[in-house]
Amino acid sequence: MSKKKKRIFIGAGAAVILAVLIAVWFFFLRKPGDASEAGAAYTTSVAQLTGNLSGTVNRFAGIVEPQQTIKIQKASDRKIKEVFVKEGDTVKKGTELFSYDTDETQMKLSEAELELERIANEISTLYEQIETLKKEKEQAPESEVFSYTTQILTAQNDVKRAEYNQKSKTVEVEQIRKSLENATIHSEIDGVVKSINDGSNPNIYGSGDDSAYMTILSNKEYRIKGTLNEQNIASITPGQPMLIHSRIDETIVWNGTVTEIDIENPVNSNNNSYMMSSNDTSTTSSSYNFYVEITDGAPLMLGQHVFMEPDLGQTKVKEGLWLSAFYLVIDGNDAYVWAAGKNDRLEKRKITTGEHDEAMDEYEITSGLTAEDYIAFPEEHLKEGMPCTKNMPVNGGMTTDEIAAEQARMIQEALDNAME
Repeated sequence: MSKKKKRIFIGAGAAVILAVLIAVWFFFLRKPGDASEAGAAYTTSVAQLTGNLSGTVNRFAGIVEPQQTIKIQKASDRKIKEVFVKEGDTVKKGTELFSYDTDETQMKLSEAELELERIANEISTLYEQIETLKKEKEQAPESEVFSYTTQILTAQNDVKRAEYNQKSKTVEVEQIRKSLENATIHSEIDGVVKSINDGSNPNIYGSGDDSAYMTILSNKEYRIKGTLNEQNIASITPGQPMLIHSRIDETIVWNGTVTEIDIENPVNSNNNSYMMSSNDTSTTSSSYNFYVEITDGAPLMLGQHVFMEPDLGQTKVKEGLWLSAFYLVIDGNDAYVWAAGKNDRLEKRKITTGEHDEAMDEYEITSGLTAEDYIAFPEEHLKEGMPCTKNMPVNGGMTTDEIAAEQARMIQEALDNAME
């Protein structure tokens, strides 16, 4: 073994993941009273360990949602005249959505324009009055000059007041005219009408934003929303590559990247979207939404449910035999495993390792072990010569295939519950 391979480094994160994994595996594959309790070592085939356990941890349920959502607010002082779309309709940018009743607005415009005209006439009259007073002041006797001066100043102040009112009323008229021009509201994006909040029917996509009269979801660019809780929030980070699995056929895999973890808006929930969830449902923890951008143009549909997991290279096919570092034991410069030997007796078998996959914490086994061998998890009580139990029906007579099916069922059920 080279110096590089003399020591096996197991990261804290990988240790926790594999510890949970092994606990679940042993729950299924060990029956009370068997193996160590009866003085025997429980062994599992190497082929089984290297083929069935990868890719089942750090998995999250996700749902496809639009990256862009437009919420249209209804003007509080206006009435809806006509709605041109309904919930579920597909719209294009520029599609007419609804229109306001303009009768009352048109009346307000007429009144404002009349008032604006009156103010303009008032200003004109005041200017004429000021010119008249100035001429009369020039011809007036000295005793009346002060009176004329006072009248002129008063008229000039009245002009300033009227001009201010004129500007304010002009702004009001422009706003009313613009309101009339925008009496018909158009869609700003290509998308789907998610909800129309007229108070009559619940929207077909679930509860919407009550403050928005109409909500449009983009149908061009999607993202996937998942949920983390306090226990597994450190398992992913923004920028991390993710594998996205179809729930119908898990062999269909797409690629994505974590774009955001929304730690500013926790969601209180008893559900845990983490694959290996606790049986203690009495514990309440905060959950946080995270978002994954689809990077390879996956043909996903709005509202589609998927599985997600960090891309650690688990889908890459590696030649040779690779074994989790948890099954290796280091004795000085040598590495060995606890294997079922002759007459199904436990032996401390020396092995030779090759490359190390740090992401998966797996070692290539170059000699000393084959896929057909059976090995035991290196527990402290193991001793050479102990009898080995191999592939026995467990948990009420379940076979290995039945166990795998039950694991898949429990995983599916846990993920379904997490998304409810």
